[in-house]
Formats: sequence, C-alpha cells, structure tokens
Amino acid sequence: MPVSSRIEDYMESIFAMEISGREATVTDLAKSLGVAKATVVAAVRRLVADSMVCHERYGALRLTDEGRQRALKIYRRHEHLTFLFHDILGFDPGRAMSMACVLEHEMDEKSDGRILGFVDYLARAKKDGMPWVEELLTVMGDERKMPRPLSMMPADEEGMVSRVTASIPLRRKLFDMGFVPGAVVCRKKDGAGTELLFVDVCGGEAGLTRTEASSVWVSALEK
Repeated sequence: MPVSSRIEDYMESIFAMEISGREATVTDLAKSLGVAKATVVAAVRRLVADSMVCHERYGALRLTDEGRQRALKIYRRHEHLTFLFHDILGFDPGRAMSMACVLEHEMDEKSDGRILGFVDYLARAKKDGMPWVEELLTVMGDERKMPRPLSMMPADEEGMVSRVTASIPLRRKLFDMGFVPGAVVCRKKDGAGTELLFVDVCGGEAGLTRTEASSVWVSALEK
C-alpha cells in the first residue's frame, strides 16, 4: 500500500534506532525528526493501522516484519545516496544528507538497484585508484569544462562537439556538415545580421543560424 514520504521518514528512524541497539520511543522519534510528540503519536497510529509498527501503550515502538522490510529499503536508499553525494561527489555532509532525504522517496526498486550498482562500481574504481575516476570528478566540479550550446561559446574559442540535441531532420543536416560528437569546432565570427554565425569545422567554414547552433553542445578543449 502507498506510504507517504513523511511516514517513510518515521519508519526509517525507527529502523535506524533498532539497528543501533536502541528501542524507539515517541520521545526519541520527536527529537530525531524535530516534531512535536503529538505529531509522532498521529503518525504512529497510521503505522499501526497499516500493520507496519507494533506499539504497546506507553511502551517502545517496534517494526513488524513487513514494516522492517520496507524500512530496510528506505534506509538502504538513504545510505547509498548519502555515500554517493558525500564520499563520491564530495558534497558536505549536511547537503549530502538533505539531497538523499529528498531523492530516496522518489526511487523505486529498479532505480534503487541501478543506483546501488553505480555507487558500488564508482567506489571500487576509486579504491583501486583508477585515473578516470579523478578525471570524472574534476570535470564535474569545473564549470568551464561543462558542455554548453555552440551559440554561447565565445568567438575564437575551440571546443569539441559532445552531442547534438536537435530533432532528427536538423540533426542529420548538422551531422552532414561535420557537427558530430568528437569534432573540433571554433566559432569565428557573427554574420552581417544577428541570426547567423560562422564556425570552423572539419577543416572548413560552416554558417549556422543561432537556433541551429544552440542545438550543438560543445565542451572546451584543454589548454
């Protein structure tokens, strides 16, 4: 049955307390989630009604088998995403945790599995000292190396075509003109009007409208 993201937060918190060897209480949950006890009580009633939690009056909260299985998935997603954002991408811990909290509720089992595989692969490659990992992280952290539309590239600057985002007819035309991924281009000058610009590509000069040039994405070349 569907469970709201806020209710999932309660399940995740109870699970985190359980695996740390503590019993979860209404007071602990209120403190952990930064809400009033009355809010926790209302959420716990919903969880009990959905057979996700057992709660004896004035006693500790315990996840049912079904609740524990669902909480495990939520907790695991959170841990994978936090690891990705903090340990792999280098975001500060608070930011990494906040982003993980938002995204974990939007994932299903398929996306969870793909993220897990991606994170595990990156982690192993980083541990093994694979040079492409550091190169990848460097590129992601440098705005100057991010691709941008050819129409926004400064005059006389060289770049490499990374992709073409035009629809099929225009994409074919641009490919035929030499604007294929990997091609080195250099924006030379604007035409007499404001809608045309000239580009060196494949050893020749091509004229593109700004709309056409906007669909050709280029990355700056290393100096």
